[in-house]
Amino acid sequence: MSASTVERKMIINSIQDFNSMTSLRVMRTGKRMQIEDLDTLPRLDRSLIDYRKYHQYIGQSGIRNCMTVQGSRGCPWRCIYCDVIKLSPRLYRRSPEHVYEEVKYLYDMGFRDIEFIDDIFNVHKKDFMAFFGLLIKNKIKLNVYFQSGLRGDILDSDAIDVMMEGGVKSVNISLETASPRLQKLIKKNLNIEKFHKNLTYMVEQYPNAILGVNAMHGFPTETEDEAISTVNFIKTIKWVHFAALHNVRIFPGSVLETIALENGITKAQIDESLTMPYNSIPTTFTIDPEFSRKLRLDFVKNYVLNRDRLRYVLQKQLEVCTENELIFKYQSYFPSQINSFDDIFKLARVDRSEIDFSKQPQESKTPIHYPELKKPKFCVGTQRPLRFLFIDATQFYSTDERAELRIVEAPLGGLALVTYLNHMFQDRVEGRIAKSFVDFDSHDELKMLVAEFKPDLIGVRTMSYYKHFFREVIAAIRKQNSDVPILCGGPHPTIASEEVLSEHDIHAVVLGEGEVTLSEIVDWMLQHDMKFPDEDALSKIKGLAYLSRRLFQHCS
Repeated sequence: MSASTVERKMIINSIQDFNSMTSLRVMRTGKRMQIEDLDTLPRLDRSLIDYRKYHQYIGQSGIRNCMTVQGSRGCPWRCIYCDVIKLSPRLYRRSPEHVYEEVKYLYDMGFRDIEFIDDIFNVHKKDFMAFFGLLIKNKIKLNVYFQSGLRGDILDSDAIDVMMEGGVKSVNISLETASPRLQKLIKKNLNIEKFHKNLTYMVEQYPNAILGVNAMHGFPTETEDEAISTVNFIKTIKWVHFAALHNVRIFPGSVLETIALENGITKAQIDESLTMPYNSIPTTFTIDPEFSRKLRLDFVKNYVLNRDRLRYVLQKQLEVCTENELIFKYQSYFPSQINSFDDIFKLARVDRSEIDFSKQPQESKTPIHYPELKKPKFCVGTQRPLRFLFIDATQFYSTDERAELRIVEAPLGGLALVTYLNHMFQDRVEGRIAKSFVDFDSHDELKMLVAEFKPDLIGVRTMSYYKHFFREVIAAIRKQNSDVPILCGGPHPTIASEEVLSEHDIHAVVLGEGEVTLSEIVDWMLQHDMKFPDEDALSKIKGLAYLSRRLFQHCS
């Protein structure tokens, strides 16, 4: 080999080594300590969004004009199907008094329907009963909904009695599986016997409370006998108003993903399943799809569509819900078959004459005083406020073929972030919140929103189910503005930060305690002429993931 050839080879190797050393790599700063005393956070400023627009649609509880409240952060259960490795936060609760004050504030505005998006009070019976005790003591007459799924084995007759007296109209109870082995595997460890006792007490003592039971099917290693036992367990309870057998979703970074990979399920199958419609059998199922189809058919035919059950629960439901509300609830179960109340009767093989409509409730006549929307802020002295745009990308556009039944929830995460920024920085920050479908219903409308607001910083939140839509939203923003800094958060960016940072033109992913992490970034920008923090500054802000070009850089 000639000297010149050796020299050229050495140069090429040196270039390759340099490129390797300077290639982009994901950096994670130190872990952000959780906010333990949630009572210290400012109450959500509901005037930051136009609730009239959101209340055109029905929320998760199945009714309009319902205000959502969050009583906790984190999760106490560490179940393997939703516990993200190293990132899952510990559970911290707001006090019953703090939650009551927020609910009373909403009550005074005229709202009579309150939905809790977590099961906080259920996991701490003393707090759970104390909150409803405050409602009863102060004669606050509300309709309360727990749609996200309470843990049924921690309830007892006293807690059930108090929550029903306190105004609970609808509650979902999470079963997941009736298999003791799978309960141990998923680390939920439900007391199945107590669970059954509590559900039986509810259906017998409070038949007008709309009770839902959520079960899951498709765990890796689940046997056919175990799947059958879960369906049979629900069949022994007469009568649950709404019973659902959901597909298990395997999320990246979860312990369940590790188990799935160990049992022959591939990364490609997991990735594909995350965006499949919820009524489709995922690519991650190890059970024979034909068995799964027959199991569901049996469950729907012999329980869900059982004529005696439907005739009984329809009468009870019509004493709690209006016809329109019930149509929506049944549409969520049978989206292609329910368009009117007569369709429900047809499905149930029940004649209208068999149902007494005289007890049907009337819609509340209490006037609602919506909070006055925040007006644009003006410059303080010579410095204009930093403009922060929060985009919630968890709803497909109305023209999107992926759009399903419209269940619209207010973006509580955005409300929490902007409320906190206003609390910390007053007139030095102007925040705006926009949710897809509601506040913008196309990429063109999104571009117009960005062009009009001229943000200095954009935050985007999404979930795994909307990961491809999220990619489209980021691309639309970049076509409009290639320079504005973008932060991302929410379930998908958090559990897939490397993928998100590598594939999308964003500046950082917020991994924890968004209010505090975001406020530190904003504070730096306010001190540096609205410029996004450089790499030195980012490395000092805990709770972030970002791309680095530094040589020999190691994660902290």
